[in-house]
Amino acid sequence: MSTKKSTTEELLLKLFKGVILIVMTLTLIATAGALAFAAYQYTRSPKPIEAAKKAPVKSVEIDAFLKTLDTPAPAKETLITDEALPVPAKQPEPVKYKAEASKIMGCFQESDKLAGIALAETTPSAGEDFRRQLQEVSDLKSKDRGQPFVTDAAKLTCDLMLNARVIEHRKKNPQAEIFFPVLNFHMNAWDELKLAAQEFEANEQARFNEQMNAEQRRVELSKESAKFTLAIAGGAFVLFMAIALSLIVAAIESNLRRISVSLEAIHEGQAKEMQPIASEAPIDPTWPDLNLVPQPAAPTPQA
Repeated sequence: MSTKKSTTEELLLKLFKGVILIVMTLTLIATAGALAFAAYQYTRSPKPIEAAKKAPVKSVEIDAFLKTLDTPAPAKETLITDEALPVPAKQPEPVKYKAEASKIMGCFQESDKLAGIALAETTPSAGEDFRRQLQEVSDLKSKDRGQPFVTDAAKLTCDLMLNARVIEHRKKNPQAEIFFPVLNFHMNAWDELKLAAQEFEANEQARFNEQMNAEQRRVELSKESAKFTLAIAGGAFVLFMAIALSLIVAAIESNLRRISVSLEAIHEGQAKEMQPIASEAPIDPTWPDLNLVPQPAAPTPQA
């Protein structure tokens, strides 16, 4: 019965030791894995974001105007200045866009010539008035047109004025207004393209900002996750060290106990050796005290 109980205790002790070793191994693996994951999370950086794109460059197309040739136009049309309210007096502005204004006027006269229309007399004051109007509509701060607008206006106006369909239309309708309708068409189309480009670039900038903020949030979350993982790794390592120290203390206590038992056994053995040995039979005090003196050996008879 005692042997069976001892065997059961040894088996349970081995199982307990096995469980302890498994727990220590798992905590050590968890510590190493958590440290590696925390290092990976902490070193993550924002991914490169595609920069906000610029709006594609588009130019005003003449086909849209050609479709309106058969549409009745107002009897008299002037260049739209976009300024309904009177403008207060200001300092004289520098003369700008003189070459472009002269080019537009020249294309208009060439169109009159090709259409067989009598050339209208162009005075310097009329040319200057047109240049001034062109400068006013081009330099409006609310529209942001500027030199690109004037350059494109000169190109498109000449293309339209010298277009075969326009020339044919003017031959059939010599009284039809064509000069200011062309300029106003270009101005309206230019503003629409400009507005579309601004919306495109605004959407691109919003997309870029959103993606950049998302990447920054992702990196911040990664760093927070790294800190949390480091805390888990620290806890696992503390558990591992606690189990290891417990085993070391238990082993030291067991060894000390064995040493103590061994020392007690040695002391008991020495005490037994130092006790006197009792005779098996009591000594009779009446017995004579025999003085046993060794006697010389008897001579050996010789042959």
